[in-house]
Amino acid sequence: MYSIYKTTNTITGKFYVGKQHKDYDYYLGSGKLLRKAIDKHGKDNFTKTILEDRLTAKQASIREQYWIAKTGALGNQGYNMHPGGIGGDNSKHIDYANRKIKYNTKGMKQYWDSLSQEQRTNLHRRQAMARSKGWYVSKVNSTKETYVQNIAEWCDKHGIDKSMPTGLNNPNSRLFQKQTKGWRIRRSDMPKLKLYVNNQHKSTVNIGKGKTWRLKDGKRVWITV
Repeated sequence: MYSIYKTTNTITGKFYVGKQHKDYDYYLGSGKLLRKAIDKHGKDNFTKTILEDRLTAKQASIREQYWIAKTGALGNQGYNMHPGGIGGDNSKHIDYANRKIKYNTKGMKQYWDSLSQEQRTNLHRRQAMARSKGWYVSKVNSTKETYVQNIAEWCDKHGIDKSMPTGLNNPNSRLFQKQTKGWRIRRSDMPKLKLYVNNQHKSTVNIGKGKTWRLKDGKRVWITV
């Protein structure tokens, strides 16, 4: 079943109306203007409400058009750029050059002036975090990963050097894809880690048996004798 939702910017009052197949709390909408606003103001400054639910796909398309028109989501206070109903990316049908978009800068200034210095610092911090890539952490003996947005804060909590996540994700580092204090850490844009193999205490007694080395291009290489 489908539902119609409304996502509102609590700072500017602007909003977006859309339809969804499932009610995911984290999903705020995919409109281009909306996504830019989320990047600018931070996800925490948007709220989502359900306007209508229990709809079939056909009903949802019709009701989405109704709610976009009723709320004025195509106007200056809305993020919508298409009257809705057909779904998908409709940006190719939009005349960006001639569309005039006005922002409620007066409301934004009033909101900013009402904040304390600490609140402004926290707001900037949330906005920066919303734009940054997250991290996945897991124990060396487990394939279950936990998503972490603020890796520095996580490192402080678990007593891990803050430089370790960078080293563990740098292909040129000797720490690449290894572990630290029983934890494995990867950036969200990096491939999922393979199963960890601990070679730390692996016997090296016979590693050079029947072999020797010679210099090649200034480096030592093993050869069979």
